[in-house]
Amino acid sequence: MKVISKNSSVLKSVFTTISAISIISSFSFVSIGCKNDGKGGSSSDSASSVSVRQLPDKSNDHYWYAFKNDSFVPVELPQKAPYQSDSPWTECMRIADSDTGLDGNGYFLVNRLGALVFEKKDTPTLIEDKMYLSKSTISNLIFSEGVPYFTLSKNIRFNKSLDEFSEAQDSEFLARPYLMRIDTKSRLLLPCVTYADLMIERGKEISGSYFNGVDWISLIRRIETTPFDEDFGNSNVEYKKWRANLSYSALSAAASEGKLSVETVTSDSYSASYRPYSFDTAPEGLRELLSPLPDSFSFSVVHRNAGGGSPKFFFRLGDGGSSDGTAITGETWNCAVFEDGTTYFAGAIEGRGLVNEGKTVAFRLPKLPKNFLYTNFCVSGDYLVVGWEECDDKEFFKIKRSGFLTVDMAKLFY
Repeated sequence: MKVISKNSSVLKSVFTTISAISIISSFSFVSIGCKNDGKGGSSSDSASSVSVRQLPDKSNDHYWYAFKNDSFVPVELPQKAPYQSDSPWTECMRIADSDTGLDGNGYFLVNRLGALVFEKKDTPTLIEDKMYLSKSTISNLIFSEGVPYFTLSKNIRFNKSLDEFSEAQDSEFLARPYLMRIDTKSRLLLPCVTYADLMIERGKEISGSYFNGVDWISLIRRIETTPFDEDFGNSNVEYKKWRANLSYSALSAAASEGKLSVETVTSDSYSASYRPYSFDTAPEGLRELLSPLPDSFSFSVVHRNAGGGSPKFFFRLGDGGSSDGTAITGETWNCAVFEDGTTYFAGAIEGRGLVNEGKTVAFRLPKLPKNFLYTNFCVSGDYLVVGWEECDDKEFFKIKRSGFLTVDMAKLFY
């Protein structure tokens, strides 16, 4: 895919992100390098035609948390969070994906840890499973019939535990779970689909998947191949489309016969799933939400429907500044958060009246230090919960510290 433009910064971000996503099986807003260098520069708040309220570093309407060991702890500020060892972003503890469910609760996937479920309050419930998550990358938070799922993979470039499978028995390799279910009632992470179910033999790894609400389309690579090879016609990669023959909630790793329909598809089917779309084709609610941004401002945004399948990627090119962000459309609201913390909201928080008569309001999250940026977010009841992380200033693919910020929007809006 080749696009020629006078201003290619956003397109570069779009295609770089899509490339990375296909490798680690995560179609979410991800950071491959820090853009926040502490020098200001172009941002979505400076380009906005609506007034943007700046939140202070500390206030009683928002609180900071950081990941430490196998849990999360409150911290005064991100820069005062406990240090973690530098690791590639597919291998470290960080927020890998997020969404709001049909139940109105917020969900975070935390790599190497588990799921954080915000049940309409500012402190989440942690559902973890070290057996499955300690050596795999978590990604692809999706919903089917209101139930949350995610996938597990091993990054071909960074994951050292891939070597273990070169000596593993076939049965051990094929028993590896790929699709997992988050069971909020039992507070367990349950395996649903394995490599054996998908008929993937040893020596291959699922590097990317997209769920359209019914079908999954997955990219499978040979482990010994170069992970950043983007030649979709390469004989070392294959593509499969698969779906559950029953309800996804009925799937169990214990039973395999007849539970899935699996077929081989072309590279075009997979690449079409990750296609970036012009912002002109975005849903009306999202276009109205970001209408305060002038046409000259370039941006890309990963958009989700709350409680839905994999997100879509939209971009717009202009001659001015640029930024990247994520957006979610809920039942009564639209919300978008850009990497510099500029947040746009339109609609009503669950159970409350319209904010600003339904017109877009904007505020900017506390300014982060150099090499820190905001990532994925969710809305849960009154609360906006936004991930943050610190990138290594020398090795851009490594993450130092990470955590999340909770913001009481009821205190801001009502």
